[in-house]
Amino acid sequence: MTSNQFDMGTFSNEVYLGTYFLILLLQVCCAGINGFIIVLFVKLPALRRNKHLRLVSYLSVGDCLTAIAEAPYIIYMIVNWNSVMLDFNPMYILISSVPLPMQLKISATITIGIALSRYLAVFFPTQFRKTEQSCFSEIVLAVAILLGIFDAILSFALSPPIRMPNCGTSGCFVSDQFRYYWGISNMVLGFIVILLSVSFFFKIKAVKRKTPNMGNSKLQQHKFQQANRTSTGILVSSMLFLTTPSVCVGLVELMGYSIFRLVGPFYSASLMSSGICNGIIFIGCNGDARQLLGRKPKQTLTHTMSVAPKSVIIRY
Repeated sequence: MTSNQFDMGTFSNEVYLGTYFLILLLQVCCAGINGFIIVLFVKLPALRRNKHLRLVSYLSVGDCLTAIAEAPYIIYMIVNWNSVMLDFNPMYILISSVPLPMQLKISATITIGIALSRYLAVFFPTQFRKTEQSCFSEIVLAVAILLGIFDAILSFALSPPIRMPNCGTSGCFVSDQFRYYWGISNMVLGFIVILLSVSFFFKIKAVKRKTPNMGNSKLQQHKFQQANRTSTGILVSSMLFLTTPSVCVGLVELMGYSIFRLVGPFYSASLMSSGICNGIIFIGCNGDARQLLGRKPKQTLTHTMSVAPKSVIIRY
């Protein structure tokens, strides 16, 4: 090994270590914020009764559980980090990193469910009113879990445990076939989110311009705008932290390169960042959450239900 190769390897290992500590910090924040949202749903019956908020609650539960379940994977790499050479146990890495591919697929699928729900609400309000939202949410969750389990099983089936010296992320321990599938499938889901979200954003702008002429009260208009700010924020957050990395990884994998060796477990950082932003957006747009944070007396839930024009009910 030449001195330049040694210096480059040392630099990469230091980058890995910095990424590990960053992810661990993000995991603590993600678990705390989404844990608080779970407490909100437990303490506020009105939130539990709001069927249109189920997908948001499922997203928070998934992010919280993933932040906790993935911690041993990150802690193991921190404890066993070496500045000269990384040599992790491949079987432990493959097992402990299972929550990552599962939650990525689950989060992407639930995000599509949120985008599809908003899309139906503004483009097909009559059909949206006839749709049982609790049933819709359960179907989306079931599909998301099945896809996540499929990814976990496929990663083990295609990736025999092989030592990979100087590679500090689970992406190096899975096979090329799984990386291609994983990158491309997440990229496809990302494009679906983008198409639905862009259509929804443009339609919302058009509806906002028409809203003052439809005879709605100022309170109804405020609730409508507040509901769509929440949905828009969650979709933008997912596109920024999940969709964009998924598309980039998919394109890079198609070109025959592995981005994992360069920056380490960046997917974990993206997933935790998305969970943190989604939690902040939900708390910021929910009046009862702010009241609970401010230790104000609990009042009737008034900020999680909003009425859209033409009798379309949107509760986000």
